[in-house]
Amino acid sequence: MDSEEIVPQIYSVSQITGDVKSILESAFDSIWIEGEISNLRIPSSQHAYFILKDNRSQIRCVFFKGFRAGLKFQPEDGDQVLLFGRMTVYESRGDYQLIVERMEPKGLGALQKSFEKLKAGLMQEGLFNEENKKPIPPFPWRVGVVTSATGAAVRDIINIIQRRNPKVSVLVYPVKVQGEGAAKEIAEGIQQMNLIKDLDVLIVGRGGGSIEDLWAFNEEVVARAIYKSVLPIVSAVGHEIDFTITDLVADLRAPTPSAAAELIVPKLDEMLHKKNILSEQLLLVLTNKINQYADLLKRLMERRFFKDLTYIIQPQTQRLDDLNNRLFRGLEQSVILQKQNMMSIIHQFIRLNPLNNIQKLIEKKELLLHLLVQNIQATVRLDRERFDGISKNLNALSPLAILDRGYSITSFQGKSLAKTNQIKQGDSVNIRLSKGQLDCTVDKVTLFK
Repeated sequence: MDSEEIVPQIYSVSQITGDVKSILESAFDSIWIEGEISNLRIPSSQHAYFILKDNRSQIRCVFFKGFRAGLKFQPEDGDQVLLFGRMTVYESRGDYQLIVERMEPKGLGALQKSFEKLKAGLMQEGLFNEENKKPIPPFPWRVGVVTSATGAAVRDIINIIQRRNPKVSVLVYPVKVQGEGAAKEIAEGIQQMNLIKDLDVLIVGRGGGSIEDLWAFNEEVVARAIYKSVLPIVSAVGHEIDFTITDLVADLRAPTPSAAAELIVPKLDEMLHKKNILSEQLLLVLTNKINQYADLLKRLMERRFFKDLTYIIQPQTQRLDDLNNRLFRGLEQSVILQKQNMMSIIHQFIRLNPLNNIQKLIEKKELLLHLLVQNIQATVRLDRERFDGISKNLNALSPLAILDRGYSITSFQGKSLAKTNQIKQGDSVNIRLSKGQLDCTVDKVTLFK
């Protein structure tokens, strides 16, 4: 019997790639791998692509956006990391790769690395500088609190404040203090409290917990909200051993929420006691001052200066005499000066005696008078000639000159007549002659063509 020929199984590229993918995913469904990040790139899709390598080999890795959302630090090339995920094959290229679901830095917790990185960045920007910190008011009367409404921290803060000074009012802005969205709520709470008038100080914090529980107070959004706050802020996060970014940015760090209440609100009894002590001290100081001035006044009144009025009058009398002497000396000097001025003027008058110049003045006067008469006569003669010429012109143009030649002017109702159609039979008209006038009645109107 002929032996049957063995036919080899033939795979397509897609088939063998699919089988390898199935085997790989079944064998390495949930694994941890450590190595160094290389060629990290994050395109606009926000998925991260990089290579994980050691000194001999490398594996392609994909860190999808959904898994990256919970990452507490920003990885960089050269970081030594621990990756958790599953192996698969990217069939289009036939490459095997790791789908990363979790990443932690090797040798340093992810949260601690994120804390140190954010701390370094904010410190470089100056958010921790002492000169930017606002003073806490010594006697606040309205205290704001941003914390959980159900935690022990808010109860401790309210109880301690009320016990220390029941006159202080407390306004609570409730927020989530851990978990997704907590940092955003805390930042919004700080912003909203800054919009409320008359608040004196703001406490931001929560009770103790793990580093993960306190992590909202290590977020950048909270740090920047505290830095921009107009209100002074006291950070009260966790226990005394806990330290957060909020503690570094805040104007004052309290080791616990209870300590925050004690730090900012003095006891009313102590305040009143100090007030009474200060009042007594002030009264004692004033009493001593009054007694000192009373003794000084008594000693002054016992001096002879106040008992004998002549001691008061004598200096003034002496000053009066001095002023009187100065006045008379001034008057004498003034009289002498005026006398000298007067003598100078008299000498000038004598030197300028008008008798010496009378004849010259008479001659000048006669000459000026003669010239003035001539000027007046010439002016009168010229004006008379002008007047005669104007009179002749006026007479030539005057209607009265026409009347002298036998003409007349007829008027009706005060208006001169030029045409017969301006009047009618029976109208009364006035006729002006060279000498006198006639009042006439029209018997007949004749129109000339």
